[in-house]
Amino acid sequence: GTPPINVFRGNVQGGKLYIGNTAVLDVSGVAEQPVWAAIRPEGFVLDENGALACDLNRVEVMGRDISVVCSHADCENASIRAIISSENAVDDEAETVRFSLKRDKVFLFARDSEMRLY
Repeated sequence: GTPPINVFRGNVQGGKLYIGNTAVLDVSGVAEQPVWAAIRPEGFVLDENGALACDLNRVEVMGRDISVVCSHADCENASIRAIISSENAVDDEAETVRFSLKRDKVFLFARDSEMRLY
């Protein structure tokens, strides 16, 4: 798709998805293992208390939506593109941006077999 899905290296531990050392989503029922976490661009929710912290690169206003372009050490993509509503105010001077994740926009795959888990 356009923009492409964002793929992160993650781990499931204790029913939680970890990206880096941070638990970012409850994934009860998924066995503990290394995973690929694929997050659709519209799966990010701007949240100053959100668990997923990314380095902010730039903000692009696209009419009714805003594209937040950022990066994270555990992301396989060269850059992350998060699409959020233009009703959100993004501080484009900030060094980092924090997100919560929409559960139905996150997909987990076993890192070894690439079988979909969630």
